[in-house]
Amino acid sequence: MESIRPSPRKGWLLLAIPILLLGCSPTVRVTTPEPVRINVHMGVVVTEKQNPRVAPVSPEVAERRRLRSGEIQGLKNAGVVGEDRDGFLAVVNPPTDASYKQYAEHVVQEENRDRLKLYMAQTKLQEKPLEEIQDEYARRWGRRTFPGEYVQQPDGAWIRK
Repeated sequence: MESIRPSPRKGWLLLAIPILLLGCSPTVRVTTPEPVRINVHMGVVVTEKQNPRVAPVSPEVAERRRLRSGEIQGLKNAGVVGEDRDGFLAVVNPPTDASYKQYAEHVVQEENRDRLKLYMAQTKLQEKPLEEIQDEYARRWGRRTFPGEYVQQPDGAWIRK
């Protein structure tokens, strides 16, 4: 068997090529006599996309409902209120403490007043009867409840989800 050895000339050639290439690289100046100025003019246009199925309720109603949501969730967690079959809140287990009971009833009353305004706006927008809108929202609120919260069934029975 014959051994293959690279000739000494090929070895020098392989070493010389990179040295020649590195030694011949051109010098590129990246500085300029004055700083580079870039003028960028931008415009921002903000538009609000309206959902055609959601009726605009007054901002006051939406804000009241948003601010009240924590109180409602606390009452739901305590098992005091639940979502009824008509799309409203109801006091399921009235507290024994009179002031707490009054507070719960007041929160439920205020929320139901604002929900009715929402439902009325939907009846105008969707041109459906109020009862149909209430049924849609009752199902929606029922789906959004957490485990352990009360939901009224169509037959009137209250269950914990």
